[in-house]
Amino acid sequence: MKYLHKPLAIIALGLFFFLESNTLGAQALPIAIDGRYEDWTSEAIQFEDVVGDVSGLDLLSFSVTNDEKYLFIRFEIDEQVVLTDNNDLTLFIDGDNNNLTGLSSNGIGAELELRFGDLEGRVYFGNSSTSIGLEDVGFHHLPNFSNEVFEMAIARDAMPNGVAQLFTSNSIKIYFRNGAYDKMPNQGQTFSYVFDNEAVEVFHPIDLQKLSPSQIRLLTWNTLFDGLLDFDRRPHFKNVLSVLQPDIITFNECWDMTAQQAASFMNEALPLGNFQSWKSVKLVDGNITVSRWPILENWAFYPDHRLQASLIDLPNGQYSKDFLVVNGHLRCCSANAERQLEADAFANFILDAKSPGGDIELPEGTPFVLSGDMNLVGWRQQYTTLVTGDIVNNNVFGNDAPLDWDGTDLLDVVALQADQRMAHTWLEAGSLYPPSRLDFHFVSNSVMDVKKAFVLNTAIMTAERLDFYGLESDNTVMAADHLPMVTDFEVKTMTPSLEAFHARPHLQIAPNPSSSFTQVDWVNPVAGEVIFTIKSMTGQRLKYWPAWHPAGDASQRLDLSGFPKGSYLLEINDLKGRVVTEIFLVP
Repeated sequence: MKYLHKPLAIIALGLFFFLESNTLGAQALPIAIDGRYEDWTSEAIQFEDVVGDVSGLDLLSFSVTNDEKYLFIRFEIDEQVVLTDNNDLTLFIDGDNNNLTGLSSNGIGAELELRFGDLEGRVYFGNSSTSIGLEDVGFHHLPNFSNEVFEMAIARDAMPNGVAQLFTSNSIKIYFRNGAYDKMPNQGQTFSYVFDNEAVEVFHPIDLQKLSPSQIRLLTWNTLFDGLLDFDRRPHFKNVLSVLQPDIITFNECWDMTAQQAASFMNEALPLGNFQSWKSVKLVDGNITVSRWPILENWAFYPDHRLQASLIDLPNGQYSKDFLVVNGHLRCCSANAERQLEADAFANFILDAKSPGGDIELPEGTPFVLSGDMNLVGWRQQYTTLVTGDIVNNNVFGNDAPLDWDGTDLLDVVALQADQRMAHTWLEAGSLYPPSRLDFHFVSNSVMDVKKAFVLNTAIMTAERLDFYGLESDNTVMAADHLPMVTDFEVKTMTPSLEAFHARPHLQIAPNPSSSFTQVDWVNPVAGEVIFTIKSMTGQRLKYWPAWHPAGDASQRLDLSGFPKGSYLLEINDLKGRVVTEIFLVP
């Protein structure tokens, strides 16, 4: 057992050790529940279990911290599970730090028992116990798909049975158990945590307006069973949309709504003026894409599934490229195999779009995004496929390849709610899925920058913020069970292309693409040093070769072994100036 500790953490073997208050160090942290872990710094109290002490699933470690509202726990196991489905993982918390009260288990008296795989738990107060749901303790966690590492939040003011406070002591005890097998800490040991009540960095609410009119605002919203047609819910949708001012929207669950009805709805909610009308398309069941700009072409690239793509004609003079928007609503819940096929189909469609021929051929550097309710609540592989292009069903959808133009992964835009450090977009209490991140934007960020992203939850906005924007606190909850997600994009200025490179006379590079080396041949106008530099597509210098060359015919061989497959920039500097081009590596 290895225990990494700060003074506030206490671990004992049959004894409790107490530290003087003047030795205590601060460990409160501003944790965001977003499925990323970079905010879990060394200040968090960490416990590491014995590795390999059981057969089967092994509990490895957990970390604990807090802010003024939540207890945060990050824990790690040695294999993938979906935290809230089909597992025996249980968390016990002694909320009054008294082993004589609550459920006696593993040396503590637990007021709270949370069985994650059953989506429920029990609380033990006095001589009685009560069954509860995860929502009764303000439970949030991410990721929702299978993983080995999870982060979670439990409300510090939770009253899970509606009467008694869960946390009545500033010091608590925690342990995890996997069924009748592994415990963390092990039998005879206890882990204590003392809340740090120092204030953490204030979360500044996100401004709902775009930073610049030139940016493209994309919104995705699952409307819950034709919410745009519901007489009682339409005003809530309209109020939110009039504030958010999107340019393009991917709506889901528009089962009985036509594309024209969606365009008419948007003309009422957000009139464009100048006798302009919103454009709309519906090729598959439930998905409608609307745009303030013309829609040039559309594809339903996986028949009988909820995937459609639209090429948006961005205004000439302002943007040099069009914008491909894929509207997706993947299969829900336990349909893992079907959802994987849909993820594979998306990857195949993008790889086809980037290659000559096929069903679609995009000009190089065309920005694209997958937008919608992805229902990623099962196997992590579906998420991996959407980001990396790792196709599972290769016999149906072809070979794997990176999806972005520069040979890298797509960007998963992780958007916090505009008014709190939570990234959840679906909040229906008491369902099979606790607060979840279901709605996504996967972005070709080699050719476009994300300038702002957020999820709107009007229920948690202050009265002042609601009044400022003209919103009502119940707007999002009354509209649908999903929250709207917004991302603002800026199309990048493109790096000089191969054409600019070859515009310089007598300069050639081959082979390109290459698997191991490439050679530059040119006519050197002046004898002197020439520097060849390989950079990433973001401009980071990776390798360089300085060499002296005489005037006249010259050649330089560049060793590319060790570089991952993808696209890179080759920069050549000599006495006549600088040339930049792209080179491509293949496996």
